[in-house]
Amino acid sequence: MKKIIALLMAVTMLFCFAGCGEAEKIVVAEKESAGEAVAKTDAFADYVYTAVDTQAKALMEVSAGTADAAVVDYVMSIGSIGKGTDYENLVVEGDGFSPEEYGIAFRKGSDMTAKVNEIIRELKTSGKLAEIAKKYKLDGILLADKETEAFKQAEEDSDYEYIMDKGELVVGITYFAPMNYMNDDGELIGFETEFAKAVAEELGIKVKFQEISWKAKETELAAKNIDCIWNGLTITDERTEAMSISIPYMQNKQVKVVKADTK
Repeated sequence: MKKIIALLMAVTMLFCFAGCGEAEKIVVAEKESAGEAVAKTDAFADYVYTAVDTQAKALMEVSAGTADAAVVDYVMSIGSIGKGTDYENLVVEGDGFSPEEYGIAFRKGSDMTAKVNEIIRELKTSGKLAEIAKKYKLDGILLADKETEAFKQAEEDSDYEYIMDKGELVVGITYFAPMNYMNDDGELIGFETEFAKAVAEELGIKVKFQEISWKAKETELAAKNIDCIWNGLTITDERTEAMSISIPYMQNKQVKVVKADTK
């Protein structure tokens, strides 16, 4: 009888150790991003969340097997994972979360916003915007159809006048493929890089891209260290209150990325 009890206890302990030794699933996302907000919801209740520096790092962690899932922008997943990319072993799982729209942020009350809105609509109508987007496989999620107010230069504290007088539009960015990123030759490329250049060309001024801390983007803008934030900026009520934001030009959402063999 004692042998039977001992055997039962051993089996019970074996199951306990097996359960206790099971590794927790990890989900990663860029710190202070829309992806982080999703990763902290009940949709990922079975995961332990870990923040990383960039969305690129999030994909790297999943590919390397040090994380089980990543939450990244849908626009980043296009062309960054799957066949023909550096992350052929990664796929999008599910339909995504938190549909959102991208806009360009200028200083609160800026009259430059209306001017840029006019140019965005012109680039959409002419097909130039779609031409740029197609190079980065983003043409299927373009917007820029919203009606805009006619541009009227402000009589005082004109942001348009300030930017035109210095002849340069300083664009605040972070490196974020396929929006603004360095190619193998060290050249800054991307959908928003080319988009900003096209707008500046219509304005007849130069464009300068300046890397910023995403956390300090509003401060950089208000201090006139940059003239706008053009880097996959999600339009929210909070941001609309704090800044002047262009018409939406692209759809986006957050998606869960996993290894193909775990889907």
